Amino acid sequence: MKRQLSYPLALLYLMAACTLQGCDKNLKEETYSTYDQNTLTKPENGQQAVVGAYAGLKDNGGYGYYAGFLYWLYEYPADVVTTSPVSKQGVQLDQLTYDASNSIINNVWGSIFRLISRTNEADALINNIDYVNNGSTAAIKNQHLGEVRFLRALAYFDATDLWGDVPLIRKPSSQFTTADMNPKLTSQAIIEDSMITDLKFAKQYLPAGYPPAQIARATTGAASALLTRLYMRRGEWQNAADEAQTIIQSGQYDLRAVAEGGIQSLFYTDNRADNEFIFVLKSSSDPGAYTINSNSFGINSLPWDYNRGWGNFPIHLEFYALFDSADDRKTLLTGIYKSLYGEVISVPKAYGGPGGSAPDTVAATYVYNLKYPHINNYNYAGFNNVTILRYADVLLMRAEALNEINGPTQESIDLVNQVRNRSKLPNINLTDYATKQQLRDKIFDERNLEFFMEGRRRDDLLRWGRSATNGASPLSKFKTYVLPRLRDPNTYSDAVNYAVYPYPQSELQANTSLTPSVNNGRVRQ
Repeated sequence: MKRQLSYPLALLYLMAACTLQGCDKNLKEETYSTYDQNTLTKPENGQQAVVGAYAGLKDNGGYGYYAGFLYWLYEYPADVVTTSPVSKQGVQLDQLTYDASNSIINNVWGSIFRLISRTNEADALINNIDYVNNGSTAAIKNQHLGEVRFLRALAYFDATDLWGDVPLIRKPSSQFTTADMNPKLTSQAIIEDSMITDLKFAKQYLPAGYPPAQIARATTGAASALLTRLYMRRGEWQNAADEAQTIIQSGQYDLRAVAEGGIQSLFYTDNRADNEFIFVLKSSSDPGAYTINSNSFGINSLPWDYNRGWGNFPIHLEFYALFDSADDRKTLLTGIYKSLYGEVISVPKAYGGPGGSAPDTVAATYVYNLKYPHINNYNYAGFNNVTILRYADVLLMRAEALNEINGPTQESIDLVNQVRNRSKLPNINLTDYATKQQLRDKIFDERNLEFFMEGRRRDDLLRWGRSATNGASPLSKFKTYVLPRLRDPNTYSDAVNYAVYPYPQSELQANTSLTPSVNNGRVRQ
C-alpha cells in the first residue's frame, strides 16, 4: 500500500479535492503539495481537509467507490441483481468466478485505502491546528475530527465487510515506520474495536443536522446508525437495539410518508434532504455541497432500449415476483415500458407482471431498477442521492435485534409494520409468528424488498446465515439463494469462503507483508 499513502500526495489529494469540489465560499482555495505545519495552521485549513476527505467517497469520479463500483461487490454476488454478458468484470463477480486480478476488487480496495489515508492525514492536520486562538472554537475542531473519524470508520466497515482482516492504519504517513510501509493484516475484531472508538467520538461531537445544502455531512445520527450496523454484524444484539433506539427517540428522522409521495418519491432527483436520509452520497454540482458531481447508477441501472442506459444492473424476474401487487416498492422496477423502438416490454404474468402477447408485446427477460433515475437521453450524470444509511434500515435493524434477543414481540412487529405501511401494505400480526426463526425470515424478506440495489443484500444473506445457524454456517443462506441464480451451478464451491473477497493482485504485488497464500480459500482453485 505504500503507493497509496505517500504523505505529500495525500495532502495534495485533500486540498486539490477541496478546490475541485468547490469549498465553502468563505474559504480560501489553496492547494499544497507538501505538509507544512507553518502554513496549514488555520481552522479553514481544517475545514478544507474535511471536505477533501468527503471527496474520497467518490474517488475516481462518477464510478469510484460509493459512486458506483462498491455496489458491484455488494450486489452482484447476491441473488437479486445480475449483469450484462458484455461486462466481463461484472460477470466474474456475478457468477463467482472472480480472482485476485478482478479490476473491480482492485479498484474498490484502492478507493477504500485512499479514503483511509485522507482521513488519517486530515485527523493529524486538524489536531495540529489551534482553533480557539484563530477565531474558531474547540467545538468546531471536535466536529471536524468527528467527521473524518466517521469517514474512517465507514471505510473500515467496507474493508472488513469485504475482506475481513485488513491492515489497520490510524496515523499520517509522516509518522510511518519502515514496517508501516508494508503493513501486515490486523484481525477484524481489533479493527472493529477501533471503529467503535471512532464512532463513539463522532457520536459525541457531531451535530444533529446541517442546513439542507449540506445534507451529505456526517451527523450524530449517522454515527449511531453505522454503529448499529456494526453491532448487527458482530451479533451484539442488545447494543444494536439500544443504538437504534437512540436514533428513533431523537426525533430527527422519519419515513417519507405516503402523503409526501412515499417510497417512490424518496429517490426522486429533486429530493435532496428528506428526513429519511441519515447519510447519503449526494450527487450535485452545487458549490459547497459536500458531495460528488454525479454517480453512475442511473446510466447503469436502465437498458439501452429504455432510455439509452447501459443495463449493467438487470434484476431477476424471480425477484419481481416476490412483490405483492399492492406494494408501492414494486413501482421502483420496470414492470412494463415502451422501448425506444416502439415495442412494449412487459413482465410475464407468471412473474406477477401485466403480461401481453406478440406482436405488440415482448416478454421481459429482466426488470430494471428505478431508484436511481436516468433522465434525458445521453445524460450520463446521475444527480440523485446514493443512500448509505436511511431510517427504514434503522427500524428493521432494531426489529431484527429485538427478535434475536427475545423472539417475536409486538414492538418488533410494529417496527416492521411501519416500513410495510409506508408502501401501502397491511400489517403483519404477532399471532402469525410463533418462533424467532419465523419472524427472522420475515424481516429478511422485508429487507430484501425494501433495500434492493442499496448494497445491503450480500450482508443480509451472510448475517441471516450466521443467525440461522448460530454462527456455524454463515454461508448457508447465501448458498440457498445464490446457487439457483448461477448460470452454471458447478461454479459454486463449498471450498471457497464467499463471505470474503481475495486480496487484490495490486496489493499482493506492492505489499511485501502479503503473499499469494493469503488468498487460499478465497478463490476457487
